Amino acid sequence: MKWFLVGLLTVCLLAASQQKCVVSDFYGLSWLGNPSERHLRLSEWLTTNGDSCASEQLLAIWNNLAMWAGVADSSELRGKILYFYARAVERERK
Repeated sequence: MKWFLVGLLTVCLLAASQQKCVVSDFYGLSWLGNPSERHLRLSEWLTTNGDSCASEQLLAIWNNLAMWAGVADSSELRGKILYFYARAVERERK
């Protein structure tokens, strides 16, 4: 049983270490009750996963940010989204 848990933990860590842009993960963070913590976690998520997002995914986040982030919406979050969107568009042109 112990080795099963070690293996499961290893698989989970490997999966978590691969950067993937899953918009539903971003949305899931919007359910945090404390706006300060929500802002921090959304900002961290963008920093960690922003480069792996497609322009369509970032556009979906941009369009829903006011609803998802609520009072945690800020120019910092919007700036990060714009930054990663520009990078995604450039990457997709190549």
